[in-house]
Amino acid sequence: MAQRAIDLKRLEPDFSWSFSDLTAQQTGYITHCYHRYPAKFIPQLPARLIREHSAEGDVVLDPFMGSGTTVVEALVAGRRACGIDINPAAVIASRAKASPVEPGHLRAAITDFDEKLARVEDEGSSLFTLPDPQLPSNQDRLDFWFPRDQQRRLGIVLALIERTKDMAVRRFLRCTFSHVLKTVSYWLMKSSKPTRSKVKMANGVPHPVAPFRRHLRKMVRANAALWGVLPESSRGPDTADVRRGDARRLPWPNAHVDLVVTSPPYVTSYEYADLHQLTTLWLGDLTELAVAKDQFIGSAAARSRSNAEADSDLGRQIVADLRLRSAAKAEEARQYFLDMNDVFRECHRVLKPGGVIANVIGNTSLEGVEILNAQVHAELKHSLGFRLVATVKRIIPSKTLPQVRDPKTGKFTSTLAGSVHAYPEEFILIFRKQG
Repeated sequence: MAQRAIDLKRLEPDFSWSFSDLTAQQTGYITHCYHRYPAKFIPQLPARLIREHSAEGDVVLDPFMGSGTTVVEALVAGRRACGIDINPAAVIASRAKASPVEPGHLRAAITDFDEKLARVEDEGSSLFTLPDPQLPSNQDRLDFWFPRDQQRRLGIVLALIERTKDMAVRRFLRCTFSHVLKTVSYWLMKSSKPTRSKVKMANGVPHPVAPFRRHLRKMVRANAALWGVLPESSRGPDTADVRRGDARRLPWPNAHVDLVVTSPPYVTSYEYADLHQLTTLWLGDLTELAVAKDQFIGSAAARSRSNAEADSDLGRQIVADLRLRSAAKAEEARQYFLDMNDVFRECHRVLKPGGVIANVIGNTSLEGVEILNAQVHAELKHSLGFRLVATVKRIIPSKTLPQVRDPKTGKFTSTLAGSVHAYPEEFILIFRKQG
C-alpha cells in the first residue's frame, strides 16, 4: 500500500487532552497508586479514549500494558479488559491493580498478615518462629543493592507472602513488596537511572516492615475505592485477562478485540529493564538483567533480520541518517521500527473489522537526528491497511521520568546541561481497521 505521510508539526494542540488541572491524587485514584512505574500515562487519557471509541461489553486491549492503567480503566467502564507486557514488574502491578478483592475479606486477610509482619519487626525475640528467607539466586546482584541483614528480612517477608493461600491476596502482597523494594535498598530514589545512594550506603537502609505496612494500608483503601466504582461484572480476581508475553506475538485469536489503547515504547525503551531490575531480581522468572534487556522492543542484541527495513519511508530515512552518526544507534532504530511493525500487524489481526487502535507516542532525538516516532507509526499502520480517523497533539504537563534526554545517547538523564526536552508534547494517533 502506498505511503501516506501526515504532517504533525502544523497540528494545533488540543488542550482538552492535557488534563493539566488534575492533581496527583486525582491521577493516582483507585488502584493507580499501587505501584510506581516510569512514564505511565494518566488514567484519564485511556478512560476518555475508551469512552469515545468503544461500547459497554467491548474488549479493550493494551499490548504494552505497563502498570495496567488501560486495563483498570476498561474494567471501570464496563468493558472486558486484556493486556500483555514482557516486563515481570508490569505483570505483577497490573494483576494486582485489576484484581479487586472484596474489601471485608481483604481487611481480614491483611490484619492476619500484619501480625506476621510484627514478628519480622521483633525478629530478636525467641517467642516467634520465622520462616526461612526466600532469596533470589543471584547473590552478586543482591549484595550490590542490599546489605546482608536486609536481604534476610526481605526474604522472610517474601516467604510469608508466598505462604498466603488466597491467590488474589498473594498478588496484592507481591505488588506491595515490589513497590517498596527501591525504598528499602541502596537505590537512589530521585534518580531516573539505577544508581546507588551514598547516603543509604553510609547510614543504612530502612527496615522493610514500616514502609511495607504504610503502602499496604494505602493499597487496602485503594482496593475498596476500586470495588466501589466497578460494575459487578468487573469484580473478581480474574476478570481482566492479564498476561506476560510479547506484543509481537499476541496470544488472542483473530478478530477478538474491539479497541486497542496503548502507549508504545520508544527506541531506547529497554532501559526499563534497568529501572525494574529489583522486582525482576526478587519476583521475576529472569535473574539475569542482560537476558531481560534482550527481550524488550528494539533490542538489537536479541534479533537480527539481515538488512530488513520496516515498511515506512520515513523510518528508513531516519535509520539512514542515524547510520551516518552511529552504526549502533542506527541498528537500534531499525530494529525498533521492525518490532513496531510486527506489533501493529498483530493488532490488526486481533482487531475486529471496524475496530480502532489508539496509541499515544511522542517524538525525540538521537545522535542529533529527529526520531519522528509518531509519523513513522502512522506510516506503518497505514501500510497495514488501517485508516486514519484522527490525530491529537497533546501537551504534557508532567511525566514520572524527567523530560530530558541525553542528546547523544537518547537515554533519560537527570542532568539539564546539554540535554534536550524528551516529551514536551505527544500525539494520539487513532486508526480504524477497514472491512
